[in-house]
Amino acid sequence: MMMNPAFYKSIHKEEAVKPFESRGHIVKRHAFKLIVSAAVFVLLFTSFLMMRTNASSDHIEAAALNEQTVVVTAGDTLWGIADRYLDGSKDIRKYIYKIKERNQLSTVELKPGQVIIIPQ
Repeated sequence: MMMNPAFYKSIHKEEAVKPFESRGHIVKRHAFKLIVSAAVFVLLFTSFLMMRTNASSDHIEAAALNEQTVVVTAGDTLWGIADRYLDGSKDIRKYIYKIKERNQLSTVELKPGQVIIIPQ
């Protein structure tokens, strides 16, 4: 079976043009991926910034009637303060966690003169 020679030419012409078209398509596809990646990054970064600002507050509410305030002296630790105000029937680690959360402390380090609110 003999094919028309013009058929072969049309295939070769398309192949000659196709690499240039595919390069443009590849560039567009990579540009689209880059734009989508940048949008996702900006969205995630913005959400992390919003969580940070909502989660941290410099204002600590005043002590309630059932709470006590303690002025930290040199050598005081959260463990020691918690031990003083805990009756022994509860887990001291959970109580220390409550004290940290109530006073919005990021670490367990205390400074002399610092005022700590002891929750009940």
